[in-house]
Amino acid sequence: MTYDLIIIGGGPAGITAGIYAVRKKIKTLLLAKQLGGQPTEAWQIENYPGFESILGVDLAKKFVDHLLKFKDEIEIKEGEAVIDIQKLSDGEFKISTDKNKYQAKSIIIASGTSPRKLGVVGEEEFKNRGVVYCATCDAPLFKNKIVSVVGAGNSALDAALQLTKYASKIYLFNKYPSFNKADKEYVDEVKAAPAITILNNARVKKIRGGKFVNSLVWENTETHEIQEVETDGVFVEIGSKPSLQFARDLVEFNERGEIIVDLFTNMTTVPGIFAAGDVTNNLHKQIVIAAGEGAKATLSTYQYLTKIK
Repeated sequence: MTYDLIIIGGGPAGITAGIYAVRKKIKTLLLAKQLGGQPTEAWQIENYPGFESILGVDLAKKFVDHLLKFKDEIEIKEGEAVIDIQKLSDGEFKISTDKNKYQAKSIIIASGTSPRKLGVVGEEEFKNRGVVYCATCDAPLFKNKIVSVVGAGNSALDAALQLTKYASKIYLFNKYPSFNKADKEYVDEVKAAPAITILNNARVKKIRGGKFVNSLVWENTETHEIQEVETDGVFVEIGSKPSLQFARDLVEFNERGEIIVDLFTNMTTVPGIFAAGDVTNNLHKQIVIAAGEGAKATLSTYQYLTKIK
């Protein structure tokens, strides 16, 4: 069977794309390793319209429940990982997963990214109990608290600066001697912020707590001295990992490893393949933006399918 559309990804972009595909009566298959996506990594979300404050896992569940209302009108396969996409001579596409092979006239790639983890003791235990991965989402929750930011690039410095509006004290842990991965403007601003304490050559070893995070253990990589600081939260800002190996030889990527799309239509450099959400070269990575991109990608796909009929 050939589908009109296969959506790859089950986060905000993929789910919204699926809902819009149902509305447009497009014969669609949605493939996802797991439904819910990036919101499950956020603690408290206070910037999604319609919800003054909602847990990330609860917002993700609402997305999934909305999609599953249409389970008779859209085929959903959870627990399958896409490993390859090939363009066929007739312009259609063959999608191979770790379990099956499928064919489609069009594709929306919305597989998202996942935050890189520190891989230290306590990180998983205190995830969403003080360990968070999105300063834009969670900074307001740490008003008048002591927080720690881990990272050496622009995202870490930006997170630290965002937190100056809320936290009473911010520790910035940089495992390198300096911030040579970050823009000078960011570095200068961070150094000038009285609430930020910069700790260079600082490798995080362990996160401790009770019900919530209460301290962080770190090592000075020059002296090998082990120290511990009190902290109410740990913002992990060491980058993200897109799951896009399956598209590497097909569509164009930018220097950051993001899929280049036409920002008006969300089409990639390959006609018939669209992309939405955090995998694209859209500058801002937010849940509400990903959802909007999912809608736009499906509407553009509908126009594409209408033209090729």
